[in-house]
Amino acid sequence: MIRRSVVLGSAALFVAGTASGQDAVAPDKRPILTVAGNVRGDLPRDFTLATLEALGMERLTTHTPWTSGPQNFSGVPLARLLASVANRGANLRLIALNDYQISIPASDASAYHPLLATRLDGVPMRVRDKGPIWLVYPWSQRPEIDKPSYYERGVWQLRRIETY
Repeated sequence: MIRRSVVLGSAALFVAGTASGQDAVAPDKRPILTVAGNVRGDLPRDFTLATLEALGMERLTTHTPWTSGPQNFSGVPLARLLASVANRGANLRLIALNDYQISIPASDASAYHPLLATRLDGVPMRVRDKGPIWLVYPWSQRPEIDKPSYYERGVWQLRRIETY
């Protein structure tokens, strides 16, 4: 067994692998998102790309402050994810791979319909492309949220949601 390290921003992720170079856990079996806190059973729930996307995908075309022109995202509505874990929290702490954190009201899920985007133009987003999950708001469709206080809620490389 060999160990590889992958640097993600300022954090290193250690992955165990075999001598042949294959990961001990197949990429599609690795959790990409954990939801914890005030949820059903009060136990954290891990989602792989497949289990997250199995909740039901939607599309969103919007501009972002970090890209040029409209972008075609697809992913799972935040509201659908929160319903799947029976969220009871009024707030969400979003935590990225680089430990960027922000708290948002859970009501954003129903009020603004942000998307947990996992794909851009139909292709799964890689870490270097702001993936594997980017919380994207419909900035183009909702002028009242097309401003910096909502841009900072658009967390890319999202890895954990804590409800409280």
